[in-house]
Amino acid sequence: MKRTVSIAMFVIFLLSTAVLAQTLEDIKWYTEDYPPYNYLENDCPTGIAVDLLLAMWVKAGVNKSILDIKLVPWARGVRTIKAMPDTCLFSTRITAERKDIFGWKYVYPIPQASMDSNSHIIAKKSSKIRFNSIDDLKKYEKNFGVVRDDVGAAFLREAGVNVSKIDNVATPDLLIKKLYKGRHDVISYGFSPTMVKMKKMGVDPTDYEIVYTFPNRPLGYAFHHSTDPEIIKRFQKALNELYLDGTADGILQKYIKD
Repeated sequence: MKRTVSIAMFVIFLLSTAVLAQTLEDIKWYTEDYPPYNYLENDCPTGIAVDLLLAMWVKAGVNKSILDIKLVPWARGVRTIKAMPDTCLFSTRITAERKDIFGWKYVYPIPQASMDSNSHIIAKKSSKIRFNSIDDLKKYEKNFGVVRDDVGAAFLREAGVNVSKIDNVATPDLLIKKLYKGRHDVISYGFSPTMVKMKKMGVDPTDYEIVYTFPNRPLGYAFHHSTDPEIIKRFQKALNELYLDGTADGILQKYIKD
């Protein structure tokens, strides 16, 4: 009997310490190259979402620095937040799939450079391709290029596009390279970051255009499904305060000024 009680108490102790172990400091932060929200400049993470996160840490009393933010390929970031507790991935569009199926918890919104949608189908102007409806997307006979696990793929699945027509690549640069070389006629990705990346890659962005626009969705910081709700509340409170005191808008203006 004493042995049974001892085992039970030990299990309770392990469970209680597991809960207590998750604090604001425990969260590991992952992002991707997606300007102007998060990207590398002089080998250091920067962007709207990065600056906002730094300000949130100060508000929430988190003792972390910019060196605690890891920039990784998007697919790796998604795999990490799916599998590893105490993780956060940003900037992340909020979709039904990510909330209802993956169970991600969000702190949002991250201020957007434009209130227009940032999720598009992009093609060369010379292709004369046009999609006027979701039905047009479903009827398209060729493949859509997407970054693996990116929201561009999620929107296509939500629209009912056959998954066999969704061609996944590892990085945005490879996606753009395939579009440029004609290996894809269309890609599903944000137009603004595509234009920024094209300039860096020596591709003329004026040769390309938006041929379909998905409805706009909020951007936020996505946390592993097991994250303590109190942690989400603390970060959300910090973010709300940054909107109230004008910090969030000041950060946005820094990156969208001419």
